[in-house]
Amino acid sequence: MGLIQKATKGIAWTGIGQIITQGFQFVIKIILARLLVPEDFGILGMALIFTALVQTVNEFGLSAAIIQKKEIKERHLATSFWISIVIGIILCIVTIICSPLIARFFKKELIGPVISVLSIGFIFGSFGIVHRTLLRKKLNFKSLAIIGIGTAIFSGVISITLALLKFGVWSLVFGSLTGTLIGSILAWIKCSWRPSKKIDFQSFKELFNFGKNVMGSRIINYFSSNTDYLLIGKFLSATSLGFYTLAYQMAIFPLSKISSIIGAPAFPVFSIIQDKNEKLRWGYLKIIKYTSLITFPLLAGLAIVAPRLIPIVIGEKWAPMILPLQILCIAGALKSIGTHIGSILYSKNRSDISFKWNIFATVVTVIAILIGIQYGIVGVATAIAITSCFLFLIIQKITNKLIDLSFRDFFRALYSATICSAIMIVSILLFQKSSLYISLPDILSLVMSIMMASIIYIFAIRIIDKDSLKEIKTLIKQLRNK
Repeated sequence: MGLIQKATKGIAWTGIGQIITQGFQFVIKIILARLLVPEDFGILGMALIFTALVQTVNEFGLSAAIIQKKEIKERHLATSFWISIVIGIILCIVTIICSPLIARFFKKELIGPVISVLSIGFIFGSFGIVHRTLLRKKLNFKSLAIIGIGTAIFSGVISITLALLKFGVWSLVFGSLTGTLIGSILAWIKCSWRPSKKIDFQSFKELFNFGKNVMGSRIINYFSSNTDYLLIGKFLSATSLGFYTLAYQMAIFPLSKISSIIGAPAFPVFSIIQDKNEKLRWGYLKIIKYTSLITFPLLAGLAIVAPRLIPIVIGEKWAPMILPLQILCIAGALKSIGTHIGSILYSKNRSDISFKWNIFATVVTVIAILIGIQYGIVGVATAIAITSCFLFLIIQKITNKLIDLSFRDFFRALYSATICSAIMIVSILLFQKSSLYISLPDILSLVMSIMMASIIYIFAIRIIDKDSLKEIKTLIKQLRNK
């Protein structure tokens, strides 16, 4: 099977898995938001700041090195597996020891026990790292989809059950921990590879030479992405962090989920054709075009309907998150296409650029957030949106140079999604303004706004870019056949 066919099949299975998984998780999140209070989400957010950092270090960037390396041998895989296990155990112990200090930092005693329990997930997760990596390297996205669906189901059921039993924040903690364990078990079931008992340090050195920059880049990027959580938790309150956390998660939903559907095969496929810039440009432009056609209207629509959507769906108690959500949708749109930059940098063996860039981006982001936090979570959201625009243009220029891509061709790929989303926004704003004069119930106005947004956007695409619509129809037909 050719690369295009494999990539198409990968998109198909990633799409199926993400649609089911995210649909289920969205329902779970809505239920939990109604059962729990913003402070519960804030406490978990504080804990995840540190557990997510440790998780970033957990495999030393070895998974990316395994995918990037054209010829991978058993000694590389076995070494990566056992080192990941050892690192997972060490990080679990270190996190438990440091948990009282973290609780003291946030002046929230409950965070200590929460972090200690979550740290067990480092060990659970380390058992499945290599297995997931092998599935991805072989473009076996069907198995990865099954793993994702199974993890979401088990995690969601545990969280809702415990929330109904009044376990509060612990329903989120044990749900997350269960998901990590189930994910590793399913990875072993779907991947037949089993590790030998030997560790070859020369193999580790070969992989780590590439992986160290990936790991360093991820650590720096982690700080850049989580500084807002850290500073809100420290200087504001757990409740404020709860509002901001849910707003941010909704705003980056297209980035973390939809973009991953389209871009899932990108890194392994780009690694195979890493020396052929013409093919890389073609593939990259297709990915950002398809991504923008989906994420831009979703985030534009979310920003417009948020004032009615949030009170109706998750309750009036979450109203303070509306404005930050609307502002963060700008950053979400840029990040949804910017996330594909990593596939180009890593496939071209330039993880060093990613590492250096993330250091610079982190410094800029921290300065902006320190200024914005003086104005609460709205100020933080504004700081994130402004810095995202500034940083996006710089890293895009660097990436374009690697594959000889002009900004003209880059923006041309985003043209249809941008113009059609703008038309949709104007149309919905006019409808909402006119609906005030006829006193439509909020829920009816919300439903009509969403329906009209979908129709107007599709109609606009049909007029402005028929070729894209034909491409999407062809892709859907291919995915259906797959």
